[in-house]
Amino acid sequence: MTATATYNSAASKWSAKLRSLGYDRAYREFLHPHARPRGPVLDIGTGSGLFALAWVAVGGSCDLTLLDASPRMLDEAAAEMGAADLTCRVVLSDIDSFTPAERFDTILAAHVLEHCSDPQATMRRFAGWLRPGGQLLLAVSRPHWCNVLIWLRFRHRWFAADEIQRLGCQAGLQHLNTHRFVAGPPRHTSLGYVFVASATDGADLSGVAQA
Repeated sequence: MTATATYNSAASKWSAKLRSLGYDRAYREFLHPHARPRGPVLDIGTGSGLFALAWVAVGGSCDLTLLDASPRMLDEAAAEMGAADLTCRVVLSDIDSFTPAERFDTILAAHVLEHCSDPQATMRRFAGWLRPGGQLLLAVSRPHWCNVLIWLRFRHRWFAADEIQRLGCQAGLQHLNTHRFVAGPPRHTSLGYVFVASATDGADLSGVAQA
């Protein structure tokens, strides 16, 4: 079964499962200090939209584009956004095929790098999609035996903190912070990372649509 098919099959129960495990609360605690009330935001691998909802809940911009390769996950995300009275752009695409029409002030990506065959190339794409001074907020699986259980279904990978910091720096981003989740399963499975793009524009724009 492909990753897309696996996530399609999990979509109907995804939000309820994440909420029951405390990921929505953990995401809000991570995102709160970094919320920017204005500017375009891209949520990559949005799933059912809980990372984006957490962003909005703590005061982040509602100018959202939700990207995912799973149509059923995007249906769930659209329903979640509708229930929260939010109108978002929804894009069915994988990362490699996505060419944004603009760059973003904030990029969100929760548990996305773990499924990428070339994480370094993916980080470079993320960096190229940021505006000067833009921020990249990641949640990434870390080494812990709990992730072995998750791997049995989702066949993801996990990264030590120094690996993610290195990937970001090699993509031309500045690492600002590594966030430790403090409670529940997120404390064991994941870490949060904050990167920022240079305030001067030296980004690789090869993945951005040109006018």
